[in-house]
Amino acid sequence: MIEHLLRLYPAAYRRAHGEEIAEAHRELTAGEPLRVRVRDAAELAAHALRLRAGLGPAAPVARLLGAAYPLVLAASAAACGLHLLRWYTALVSSPAPWGLQLRSDLSGAWGALLVSSLLVFAGAALALAGRWRAGVPCTVAGLLAFAAAAVASGPAFGDPVAAPAAAVLAAAVLLGCPPDRRTEAVAMGRAGTAGGVIALVLVPRAAVDAHIVPGVSTDYGCWPLLVLAGAGVLTAWRGGSPGGRGPALTASSATSLAATVLAAPPLLAQACTTAWGDATAVACLAAVLVAGATGVLLAGRLGRAPR
Repeated sequence: MIEHLLRLYPAAYRRAHGEEIAEAHRELTAGEPLRVRVRDAAELAAHALRLRAGLGPAAPVARLLGAAYPLVLAASAAACGLHLLRWYTALVSSPAPWGLQLRSDLSGAWGALLVSSLLVFAGAALALAGRWRAGVPCTVAGLLAFAAAAVASGPAFGDPVAAPAAAVLAAAVLLGCPPDRRTEAVAMGRAGTAGGVIALVLVPRAAVDAHIVPGVSTDYGCWPLLVLAGAGVLTAWRGGSPGGRGPALTASSATSLAATVLAAPPLLAQACTTAWGDATAVACLAAVLVAGATGVLLAGRLGRAPR
């Protein structure tokens, strides 16, 4: 099987490193159970395809994917968490017996949406905790299942185009991010920022659904986007300010803000599906990002000005 996997690599890379890769793969999988051999083969195939697509760890786009990785996990988990919260709120507020509701909700495409949302949330939590070998496949599987279920449910779900497209894009970013960049993102503390995004999106929404917040009766879709935009601006500020000089500050800030835009589709689709149904979500996030980028760059210039 290793010979077939090696054919996925670019020809030049295969000639230079093929024997080394094959030998290392045989040593790692010797005597291992089928589950481990399949997992290692999948990782090898993913590595080959990333190299074919120009997504090696040193590629410039890999830096962007690494910056977007924790935010994409956060946005996906937050969007699916909001979906689960809406379902649970409807479940507890309905006078119908729970058993009858569960049988109805867990059948067909709607049940697939709920199960896939739970998969995404659990997988994102694992990946942000550093267990990306289990977390990323779980999250990607959940996102693709969510996309398929949203298409199958049609207009009954709300938007059979935007939500599946956003889920597929998020899955592509997670798969395209090299493993080294995933580990680096967690080691640099970005997982904590991502966890904060999830909490700041879901806890206020749960408070609104529980009627704890006075004067607020519904979710208008704006708050999750503002939380994500704020996290992007904060990451840009923290990444560029310590010791940043000249273009390095601008490049780091731009990468962080571009990563935020790349992570936004799951929450944009969620807002369009449940709240607005138009391009207001895009305009809102774009305005916040532009303001944030301007603030970061101005602060960088002031910080470099002679005193």
